[in-house]
Amino acid sequence: MGVRIRERDGAWWIFIHHNKQRKAKRVGPGEAGKKAAKDAARLIQARLALGQAAFDEPPQPEPKADLATVGSYLKAWLKEHAQVNCKPSTYAEYSWCIEHILLPEFGTLPLDALTVAHVRQIIAKYTEAGKSRATIRNYLAPLRAAFTQAEDDGLVSKNPAAKLGKLLKHTKGSAKDIHPLTRQETATLLDTAKAKTPLISPLLFCAVRTGLRRGELIGLQWGDIDLAGRSLLVRRAVVRGVVGPPKSGKPRRVDLSAGLCAELTALRAEHEREAEADGEALKLDAPVFRSPRGFRWDEHNLDKLWRETLKASGIRKVRLHDLRHTFASQLIEQGAYPKYIQEQLGHASITMTMDTYGHLFPNRNRGLVDGLDSLDFEGRNATPAQLTDGACEGASLSARKVVRPTGLEPVTPRSVVWCSIH
Repeated sequence: MGVRIRERDGAWWIFIHHNKQRKAKRVGPGEAGKKAAKDAARLIQARLALGQAAFDEPPQPEPKADLATVGSYLKAWLKEHAQVNCKPSTYAEYSWCIEHILLPEFGTLPLDALTVAHVRQIIAKYTEAGKSRATIRNYLAPLRAAFTQAEDDGLVSKNPAAKLGKLLKHTKGSAKDIHPLTRQETATLLDTAKAKTPLISPLLFCAVRTGLRRGELIGLQWGDIDLAGRSLLVRRAVVRGVVGPPKSGKPRRVDLSAGLCAELTALRAEHEREAEADGEALKLDAPVFRSPRGFRWDEHNLDKLWRETLKASGIRKVRLHDLRHTFASQLIEQGAYPKYIQEQLGHASITMTMDTYGHLFPNRNRGLVDGLDSLDFEGRNATPAQLTDGACEGASLSARKVVRPTGLEPVTPRSVVWCSIH
């Protein structure tokens, strides 16, 4: 006689071997299923010992009332899974999306009542509001991740947000939907910042010259700046007030232009004078770009000053992140190699760089096909000797220097055939 419990296919089962007969009963998924299976196994063991039937009352997992709605499940998933397994910045992003986007939309729905149609509705709503495909994808990312967990636990039969790529296929916005500033717009913006919002003028200049993301600019410290070597090291990013690693997960070194190096040198000297006035030395962990109170910038306050600068400049409405695209587009204009641009921006792959900026590279290859016509012309007018020895100097070897002109090749070990050049 034996009663055992085991997890199989995402659920807990009871297996009974009694009087040469075997039976199995599915109980349920998750911790609730495991607890119910253990309790039922003890009861069955006692019944079998008394000669009673094993399953007079089919065991049922204890219901979890706090997982009855989408909202309660998302909150539980955020605390038990996302907070433990995600980067701090990702957790902060998920928290914001759940609180401000998902709970108002789906919070009161029963967990198993959420459908693909509901997901389509929220996509349509934010598409109409002018949100990009990437933004909507970010809004729905925690929903997809949470329901993947719910599906694995057997709480829902299908993840309605599983195929976001297909659902977002026909929404506007793409990898090429970027808005870099022109040279004139860049100059106007930087001049306006110096005159109207000098607090963020160095930060904006750094953004245009390095392509750093907003969180990376906020997280930059003086210990990351190598003025002598004209470079900086991106080691952290601040997202929704949470300090974490850069988006790529690893540090990267970014080159500094001579103009930016001069700007940062002047800014450091200013910070050193202020620290001296307080009887202290400038600390390496002090923020490079700081608020009026001397702390690193709050994202909300920085965005507010950005909008003020943009309005005062009179240029078209763009995002602070578009200064990153401006940096990339100006590098392309200067003839930079795609690999260098990828390294400076911290993209995970060259594919990401080319998917985003490939359309900005000038088409310098079209003239190459015209060169093929000249090769044909040279071939038609070549002498027999030129055709034999090769028309391009150093491009090929004479055939007689490569293989023997006649005869059979020596036997190749373990070869089943012999080859000839004829």
